[in-house]
Amino acid sequence: MAAQESGDAVLNALGAEHPEWRPLLAVVEQALLEAEHLVGAGFMPELERSNSDDQPLLSGAVIHVTPRLVERWVRRVVTAAAGARAKPLLEAVAAGRLDALSVFEAAVSRDVDRLDDLARVGRDDGGVLQGLAPVIAMPMLQACRRAWADRVSAGWAHGHCPICGSWPALAEIRGLDGSRHLRCGSCGDDWRTEWLRCPFCGERDHENLGSLVSPDSLERQKIDVCDGCGGYLKTITTLAPIPPEHVVLQDLATLVLDVAALEQGYRRPSARGRVPVSVVAERSRLRTLLRRRS
Repeated sequence: MAAQESGDAVLNALGAEHPEWRPLLAVVEQALLEAEHLVGAGFMPELERSNSDDQPLLSGAVIHVTPRLVERWVRRVVTAAAGARAKPLLEAVAAGRLDALSVFEAAVSRDVDRLDDLARVGRDDGGVLQGLAPVIAMPMLQACRRAWADRVSAGWAHGHCPICGSWPALAEIRGLDGSRHLRCGSCGDDWRTEWLRCPFCGERDHENLGSLVSPDSLERQKIDVCDGCGGYLKTITTLAPIPPEHVVLQDLATLVLDVAALEQGYRRPSARGRVPVSVVAERSRLRTLLRRRS
């Protein structure tokens, strides 16, 4: 599946290949549209610093939100993507036992331990909330990237995303010069990295770094692996950058590479191992800030 395909084409192809994904894909599509609205409405955290150290721009942000709209979004994601498995979570939100604002805050921060606590409150013993947290956070994270991309330090050399702190979902070997870029699946950001370096643990020893090629994948796709930490990163050769909004779709479209890596004993790093991002969600004082269609 070419990296330059339109978002609609990728969504349609994924829906045809995996009919069971269609409810989730519909929510992902809506999440990307919501990001455009957030930027247009000025619904963004204030940014007072640049990437002067290893801290993502989002770290320490205070986001002013409308609780009613946050609850609506959380309910929509959980209902559409999880079906009957989401019933305990939905009942907990409706009864007021589970605060949607807290869910949103933990999802944007990617606070795994807090999400576990909230899942227990919502009687979610199937990992539904953990699995859907990236989609719940996606509109805000995509909006942050749209608004802040030009504030990222040109010298950013860390493995985690300079905008939101997530681990990269993909790497690109890009253009005629073959430069290597890391791509964030959460916000879509793009930052250059070294050829011979694991983004997860910083390993540079070529004896601990290698590549796998799935027999079912195209020649331009491979899996970079690190025997130092056991992590892997899907890598795509492309002439032009994948559009930021499409990174999450390309991550889904290259699922065969994930399967190949897992079969060889490699794993994606846990969110617990990334740089922590602390985000606070407060009730907006501007009631009409996000007044829009249901």
